[in-house]
Amino acid sequence: MMAAKNPPAKPRADSAGGYDWGLLTVVMTLLAFGALMVFTASYAQGINGFDPPNPFYFFLRQLAWMAIGLIVMVIAMRIPYQVWERWSIPMMLAVLIALIAVIAIGGETLGATRTFFSGSVQPSEPAKIIIIIYISAWLASKGARIRDVQVGLIPFSILMGIITVLIVAQPNISTSILIVATAFIMFFIAGAELRQLLIVALGGTVTFWVIIEYSAYAGGRVERYLEAIWNPLQSSEWQTTRTIRALLNGGVFGQGLGGGDYKLPGGVPLPWSDNIFAVIGEELGLLGALLVILLFSLLAFRGLRTALRAPDTFGMLLATGITSLLVLQAILNIAVVTAVAPATGVTLPFITYGGSSLVTIMGAIGILLNISRGRSRSAARSSPNTDLRTAYARFDFGWRNRRSRLSGAGSRSAVHPAGRSSPPRRSARSGGRPHPNP
Repeated sequence: MMAAKNPPAKPRADSAGGYDWGLLTVVMTLLAFGALMVFTASYAQGINGFDPPNPFYFFLRQLAWMAIGLIVMVIAMRIPYQVWERWSIPMMLAVLIALIAVIAIGGETLGATRTFFSGSVQPSEPAKIIIIIYISAWLASKGARIRDVQVGLIPFSILMGIITVLIVAQPNISTSILIVATAFIMFFIAGAELRQLLIVALGGTVTFWVIIEYSAYAGGRVERYLEAIWNPLQSSEWQTTRTIRALLNGGVFGQGLGGGDYKLPGGVPLPWSDNIFAVIGEELGLLGALLVILLFSLLAFRGLRTALRAPDTFGMLLATGITSLLVLQAILNIAVVTAVAPATGVTLPFITYGGSSLVTIMGAIGILLNISRGRSRSAARSSPNTDLRTAYARFDFGWRNRRSRLSGAGSRSAVHPAGRSSPPRRSARSGGRPHPNP
């Protein structure tokens, strides 16, 4: 009798063409949660602020922006992320023109000139993602030369200086801080020397200190923040006092969905927008606030996991930059609401009511999902004996190590700083003779 053939092996979970469904699940959960909180935070304003009353005004507009954002995300999911590398220079030029134009002809809102079309379009939102794309392409093109001061540190500092000046001039200091902090992380991951990182950090600190010192807009906010450190409930910053009282009113378990008084007129300013985390704390309590923090922690995990498994340096840096930007933005928003940072106009990603911000974020998630798919395709092309789940991060602070600090998942053999392959392994059975490299 003929021996039965072995059944074909089942495809692995990370086979070609697969998106990171875990990341998508976290994003959809944040979106649904955000839509619910926008409704509970804004229905009072919809009743009292419109004639005739419309409690669903902000909620329906948020759903519309969510629909547009989902369409943008699906389109970005289908576009190979390498396309953004090829178009990084034209997109960066467009961003620079838009940032200059908004200073010259943009509309003024709350003392800042940041938007076009009566506040509907804020160019600094898509600029954040495009800048990350450009920096990823620029760092990936330098390779090991990133440690050369003339190739890495000086051009990087000039680029960040130009971007910072254009955004601070609006003024939009919080966005410039987010972009610089994200670029700093990407510069580190790309393999920059620790000495260069210290110089960038020192230069950035001095620059923002000068801006705060000579800017009445930024200096006033920092001054009120310093007053609020000792007793936020007695702060002259009305926003800080209200958000802290809302969080205290929520306690551990909260007042329940729709409960609480600080989203009503005279309570937290813009409760459906910048201060929506205070509404979450009042209605759902400490447990609800921790749920939001948990969701963003999961987002950070899935995003950095995608970066670790990216098939090339550009994808790795791009995934790192997008994830870092979203997580840092969430941290800054929560820090402002809890009086840990000065008041800013930074939104809480996926949850805050908004148009250009939400659509831009969803587009960035689409790019991140496409990078995860690109990794899966790389896995399918690799040898079946190569375990692609062995990707790891290297935090090597050696001065001579010229590798990036996130290793590619598809690497078949380790490479030393000078470009030499790892020494052949020796076996006791072969009498100490080296095995040939596989």
